[in-house]
Amino acid sequence: MRKLMSALGAAAMLAAGLVAGAAPAQAATTCTLVQPYIYNGANLIMWGVGLDGCSGDVYWEIQSGSDGTWRVAESGTTYYDDYVGTYYGDTELPCYMRVYAKFGNQEKLSRAAWNGGCVG
Repeated sequence: MRKLMSALGAAAMLAAGLVAGAAPAQAATTCTLVQPYIYNGANLIMWGVGLDGCSGDVYWEIQSGSDGTWRVAESGTTYYDDYVGTYYGDTELPCYMRVYAKFGNQEKLSRAAWNGGCVG
């Protein structure tokens, strides 16, 4: 009787495995580092950084440009969960700036923009 129960249990597990194996495979999710824009207004500069289709930590830098060179003015890491954040500022940011972001092997660099609200 014990052998019969073992055989039935094994058959049930095999059947469950076959059913699970027959289920359609999930589509692979894409993960995209997003940095869609940098906008400079009269007294405001705004940009976006985030992730589309996944979550994780994104490293970012605000870079200040002068004399043909770029220096890191501010940097950090922000966690995004399938979200694109919009950021803005004025007097606390460099007059000529760009934004760099990195997630895994993906890198984005915004165009350079003049911050009309900067001091200096």
